[in-house]
Amino acid sequence: MKKLFFLCACAVLLTVSSCDFEEPVVSGYSNFKFGKLEGKTLNVSFDATVDNDNGYGFKIKKGELTVSINDLEIGDIDLTKKIKIKRKSENVYTIPLKLSLSDGALFRIAKLVSADKFELKLDGKVRGSVMGFGKTFDIHETHNLSSGDIKFDGLLQGIMKGAVRE
Repeated sequence: MKKLFFLCACAVLLTVSSCDFEEPVVSGYSNFKFGKLEGKTLNVSFDATVDNDNGYGFKIKKGELTVSINDLEIGDIDLTKKIKIKRKSENVYTIPLKLSLSDGALFRIAKLVSADKFELKLDGKVRGSVMGFGKTFDIHETHNLSSGDIKFDGLLQGIMKGAVRE
């Protein structure tokens, strides 16, 4: 029985190690939403179009990234739930995040509300897994967005409610 288990484990390892992992292509970001502001924590979400050509799906388990927009540091984001990317598909996934604002970030965001274009920079690490085998990836991304891609409505309402209470 132990030999059979060992042979199966070796077969799975050889199969997984012999497969080339093609990095999925993220072809678009849209529908950026800033949710409720609670203290220095802000719920954020956006849609990402992901094209996974691999013959197997994978999970993005967690991520910790530093965010800056137009060279203004905003804070650190954490993935709030696991995301399952389907195999051999191109789908739009909603990415829920929790943004921990850095000191003075609200004043920086207020400057951004009237901007027409945004340069979003993400730096940090993301952890994923395929068939139970995990790996951490370094992320250093820069994306250009227009004012129509980002909705500040929830954030501005949260700021206004906070200002009214004080």
